[in-house]
Amino acid sequence: MYLDKRNQVEIEQHKQVEFAFHILNYNQGLIQFADGKANALLLINSIFIASITPFIEKVSKAGAHLGTALLLFFFISSVVSVLMALGVIMTRKVPDIENKSKTLIFYGHIVDAHSPEGYIHEFSSAEVKKFREGILTNIFVVSQIANTKFAIYNFAQAMTLISCLLWILCVIYLPFA
Repeated sequence: MYLDKRNQVEIEQHKQVEFAFHILNYNQGLIQFADGKANALLLINSIFIASITPFIEKVSKAGAHLGTALLLFFFISSVVSVLMALGVIMTRKVPDIENKSKTLIFYGHIVDAHSPEGYIHEFSSAEVKKFREGILTNIFVVSQIANTKFAIYNFAQAMTLISCLLWILCVIYLPFA
């Protein structure tokens, strides 16, 4: 990694490792951000569902087909949104990568050492280049997880917008049903 490629000024390996940890922390923060946003969608949809339930009895007594259709579409969009938001929060399978070598950062590989002494030995005997490669591999995996979470979140957000619009229509229409 070069600081200045034209003059061939290379960044020292310990600085590269430090920089890689910053990138890893940033991407892990994106995952937490996506989870937080998905939690907000869950809350919003829960409020919508809770606030519309008193109107169900009124619509069923009135026999209003338009009101029933609005409620049905509202509940479908809300349920889909909730399921998608839960999909964001649920643990993701770690994507397959070509180089499946052990790293000193991934918790699964740390636990494989079976004892603190075993991990200390592995850490002490590691080469800086391999350590840096392990961090970069973890960055790639975490980035893929973040990308998947945001793709699902975007769909959940769109469904929440639809359920919000249907909720507004229900609230406007149902008192007059």
